[in-house]
Amino acid sequence: MTKHYRAGQFVKVKVTNVRPYGAFVKTMDGVEGLIHISEVMDNFVHNIHHYLSKGQIVKCKILAVNDRDGKLNLTLKENEYFKQKCKKKAEKSILDTIEQTEKYGFDSLRQRMPIWIKEAKEQMYDR
Repeated sequence: MTKHYRAGQFVKVKVTNVRPYGAFVKTMDGVEGLIHISEVMDNFVHNIHHYLSKGQIVKCKILAVNDRDGKLNLTLKENEYFKQKCKKKAEKSILDTIEQTEKYGFDSLRQRMPIWIKEAKEQMYDR
């Protein structure tokens, strides 16, 4: 026997599959649902795999219940823990890509330009 779900209710779900457009999920009692990529966070999500993975359990808010099949449309936007975790993850990944030991300016650009041109030419010939 499955629960009767309603819009506005929070529910824990397990991610069963992640696609480029969203994540398929199931409640603990087997009701299926979808977290569309636009409902993961307020900012634009380039790659949903950075936020959700198969087997992950998350707490979602139900946006709507499909009358025909009972499937759930869900959002993570109101999950404070998930928002904070994603924010820290995003900040960390941005900082990891910046090499703070290098200083950029006109002199360093002038020095690096010949190297970048050489690398670009090599990449053109490798193709």
